[in-house]
Amino acid sequence: MPPSQAHRLIDLCEIVSGPSGQQLGRLSTRPEGVPVVSPSDLTTEHKVDASNIKHVSRWTAAALERFQLRKGDLVYVRQGTPGGALGRTALIGFAEATWLFGAACLRIRPRSAAVLPQYLLHYLGHPLVHGRITSQAHQSGTVETLPSRALAMTPVFVPSLGRQRAIAGALNEIDTQIEAHRQLIEKHDALRQGLLMDLLSDAFAKPGTP
Repeated sequence: MPPSQAHRLIDLCEIVSGPSGQQLGRLSTRPEGVPVVSPSDLTTEHKVDASNIKHVSRWTAAALERFQLRKGDLVYVRQGTPGGALGRTALIGFAEATWLFGAACLRIRPRSAAVLPQYLLHYLGHPLVHGRITSQAHQSGTVETLPSRALAMTPVFVPSLGRQRAIAGALNEIDTQIEAHRQLIEKHDALRQGLLMDLLSDAFAKPGTP
């Protein structure tokens, strides 16, 4: 594959829409059965947050085997509210392998070893690429739906594997630093709020305080 040549995403990856709500049936909040990844489970850090994930029975999951996830897949949100999770993407790791993905998502699975999932994750998440794709969504009421074809026809520039690894590694490191700073800001904000309340409590406890 020539370096940095543009290919359609569909030529590089298998793109599959999630099962219908009827196929999935009723999702359970009980931690039993097989988890189903939905838009609300995808974080802005491109990960799956399983803290509130819903499940289907193992019998239902067995009948929906073709919607099973495996390590290296990407889950892409194709349906959501304007300004919400539409276009959000997460990379599937060992922990999520054998889980299912829901009706409002697409599964992107590289067909070839010529494109790395980590590189593809960052490429699709770039603001210019993300905006170009999501601008093709159709809105019905308060919900936007992205046609599978809009994602399938997205041009993807594919540099050499070495360059892909370097790009993904650098961006992963930046994301790690951003997350560390975000957690530090949240910690300091909580500390500030707590300190303010302590000071106010002392002030209000003094006799004669209005």
